[in-house]
Amino acid sequence: MKKIIITFLIFTLFSCGSTKPPMLSKPNYDVLFGSDYGGASFQFYEIITEEKEFNMLLKDKMIKPYVKKEDIETCNFILVNMGEKKQEGYTLEVKSIDELTDKIVVSIKEIEPKGAVKTNTTNPCYVIKIKSKKMIEIK
Repeated sequence: MKKIIITFLIFTLFSCGSTKPPMLSKPNYDVLFGSDYGGASFQFYEIITEEKEFNMLLKDKMIKPYVKKEDIETCNFILVNMGEKKQEGYTLEVKSIDELTDKIVVSIKEIEPKGAVKTNTTNPCYVIKIKSKKMIEIK
């Protein structure tokens, strides 16, 4: 009986993943994380392609659960800060990802909140994982 219990516990421990699933998963990309809070007060994006930059994501307590150290070998990342907004509920949509022979062209659209939302200042941010090591261009 003890062997069965120990075997079950070991199986349970090894079957649990250490990373959280993404908010949205598509064949070419994942939207790993998004939040109304935690971004910068000004709008910008950063393309993360190198291990040195990637270590920044691994150290961030909000993003760390969504990435593994090995991800930098096969993927690039886009950190999107939407800037300061006057209300909650802003989000983004990846309109398209076109894979060309030499690069990946990503089109991102900001989506304003619909309906009644809280009117307090937010700084939305998102992390997008591009499942390719090709150069990224954002439109």
